[in-house]
Amino acid sequence: MTRRRLFSIASTAFFLVLSRLDFAAQVSEPAPLPVRQIDHIMIRTDEPGQLYAFLAETLRLPVAWPLATRGGVTSGGVGFGNANVEAIQFPGQKPSQALLVGFGFEPSPLAECLVELNRRGVTHGEPRPFVVTGQDGSRKTLFTNVTLRQFSDADRPSDATMHIFLSEYSPTYVDVEQRRARLHRELRESGGGPLGVRSVKEVIVGATDLNAAEKLWGRLLAPRRPSAPGLWRVGEGPAIRIVQAKDNKLQGIVISVFSLRRAKAFLREKGLLGPVTDREVTIDPSKVQGLNIRLVKGR
Repeated sequence: MTRRRLFSIASTAFFLVLSRLDFAAQVSEPAPLPVRQIDHIMIRTDEPGQLYAFLAETLRLPVAWPLATRGGVTSGGVGFGNANVEAIQFPGQKPSQALLVGFGFEPSPLAECLVELNRRGVTHGEPRPFVVTGQDGSRKTLFTNVTLRQFSDADRPSDATMHIFLSEYSPTYVDVEQRRARLHRELRESGGGPLGVRSVKEVIVGATDLNAAEKLWGRLLAPRRPSAPGLWRVGEGPAIRIVQAKDNKLQGIVISVFSLRRAKAFLREKGLLGPVTDREVTIDPSKVQGLNIRLVKGR
């Protein structure tokens, strides 16, 4: 065998090894996380002031942003430790019972998130900046939302039964980490308010086709893996639990509290107590505009 032939074989083997090493590195490199956690849970209601007062005054939860009307949208939010809950009313929305309509993910960050979603085949709408005009005529973007279309039945929450979206705040409007830290501190200092709130443990999402839904959510949340069938823990925020249901819509939220006995006593005193079991307490839906809010003891 000639020297030239030996050199050619050696060169080919060398490049094959390099290619395999490069492929192995690509395979072992973890996929980027498109979303960090649930930032806020949206409750669409015809009576946002009433619901906001219940959360901020009756439950005495810390104010994430005060109730106000901007751009025709009335909104107010409170902190539940690891996520905010928003009472919201859109201009022209159809009159109906309050609806746990969806939630917004904090992307990581939005531009990179959209690239990753495209790579995964997760379809989404166009970015929708929320712009307000100041008294001096200047225009300012407060946040930008993007609908996750395979998880939603409408592009906008005013028309939706279920609306899952990305929500990125402008850093000139709010520092998300600072606000989250403030709300967590205020909640801790108050002992979770009279209900003893620790956090939002889970958001329960109903699906008519459970198998298909689990695959879809898995595609969005990978490389996170479910900790139990249909249950994903998403960063420091609420977990997402997918359950079989007759409709594709959010079924309710589960709140972690310090003590079920304490929560039950408060709700009974205020005439707000719903059905009770050994493991959970509920708020009477008729007293909170039909919402399903369950309380469990948590760590």
